[in-house]
Amino acid sequence: MYVDFGYYRDTFGGSLLKEGDFAGAAREAENYIRYLTYFKGDIFEDTAQAEAVKGAVCAAAEAGYAAAKEQEQGGNVKSESKDGVSVSFVVSRKDGETVPDYVNRCMYQAIRVRLLPTGWLNRKVGCRHDHKCGGRDCL
Repeated sequence: MYVDFGYYRDTFGGSLLKEGDFAGAAREAENYIRYLTYFKGDIFEDTAQAEAVKGAVCAAAEAGYAAAKEQEQGGNVKSESKDGVSVSFVVSRKDGETVPDYVNRCMYQAIRVRLLPTGWLNRKVGCRHDHKCGGRDCL
């Protein structure tokens, strides 16, 4: 694993995840980050951006865990009526959005803030005249 519980608790300042829940949540966060950035290389080998990546893993782990727990606790019930009693819940999930899609959306929002400035989420492959500039960004 790229981030351990000590880093999450002491450096990131996380308190939502307990030590027993952290490993699974962090593993899912790392897998999702790898999925988003695979076309640019191995993000976990980029030592120049290590702090941003560690922060993204911790934030995504928290966001994914919180979103999954929200759905387990009945977050997907929108309204219910029986014998004159009406119950409705405020939900963050969009209509028709599956639980895995909702969890991924929450993780992406947490990751985006930390990794967009690093260029890892940029899908630009190269300029249109690589043969002239050697593949450098030409803006």
